[in-house]
Amino acid sequence: MHAPSRSTAVFAPADTALLLALGSMWGLSFLFIEIALRGLGPIWIVAGRTLVGAIVLLVALLARRQRLPRSARLWRHLVVLGIISNAAPWAAVAAAQREIPSGLAALLMALVPSSTFVVAAVLRMERVTPARVAGLLLALGGVGIIVAPDLGDRGRVLAIVTVVAATVLYAGGAVYAKRYVSGVAAPLVVATGQVGSAFVASVIMALAFDGLPTRAALRGDVVGAVVALGVLGTGLAFLAFYMLIERVGATNTTLVTYLIPLVAVTAGATFLGERFGLAELLGGVAIGAGIWLAQRRPADPVEQLEELKT
Repeated sequence: MHAPSRSTAVFAPADTALLLALGSMWGLSFLFIEIALRGLGPIWIVAGRTLVGAIVLLVALLARRQRLPRSARLWRHLVVLGIISNAAPWAAVAAAQREIPSGLAALLMALVPSSTFVVAAVLRMERVTPARVAGLLLALGGVGIIVAPDLGDRGRVLAIVTVVAATVLYAGGAVYAKRYVSGVAAPLVVATGQVGSAFVASVIMALAFDGLPTRAALRGDVVGAVVALGVLGTGLAFLAFYMLIERVGATNTTLVTYLIPLVAVTAGATFLGERFGLAELLGGVAIGAGIWLAQRRPADPVEQLEELKT
């Protein structure tokens, strides 16, 4: 068991900077995925980012004089988490970005807290309130607004559904972690084991379904994007996330939910020339409003920690 860290509800300038950095790293991940897709398949992108991310986390683990778990039972749980919270949803999002803009994928991923509420409520682990149901319906309405103009484009609709399904995988992982992992080991230990397990799982899946990538696919921009995705969007992002949890608490850390789509949309427009229509803009506003409405309550720190893992 690890002792909980003290936190404060007041943001110091350093805390604000850390929150902005976290939102930027997770938001830019969608841009890096888009670039990596120019040469690699979705599963190999996940394998690359989890390898680099696991190395970063392992270095941090050793620097803090912590070590990986020795319990076989805990490792089984970490393998499950690595698959349903990292390998599978990350591959699904990368596959979807072949059909939809990176900014739209990030916008849809903002549904993770809503999906977590649904899964937890079904398993009777979460109390259902009118505000949370209204927020969920509003967020789903936002998805409907986004999908409506593209009902004739099967590939685009399937990609949108795939991203929404990825949020459900995240939700399942959050509930699973809360039930079987929370409080068993330090968060950094869990994150390192989980990302390392995701690497092993994604390599196995990539070899089974995609084969080895060609030398021509490993261009400088592709490799650079995967490394940036692993260092920033996986390794350093996890570290920044846990630092924020310790410094300002889990509830305040959920503010990053609103920053990620803003960063992703801005990066997509700036570097990839992505443009959003009225449906995407209105749907995005509805999703953001739904998340805000659903989160207007005192939050359980462990639950919020698991919701934000990405």
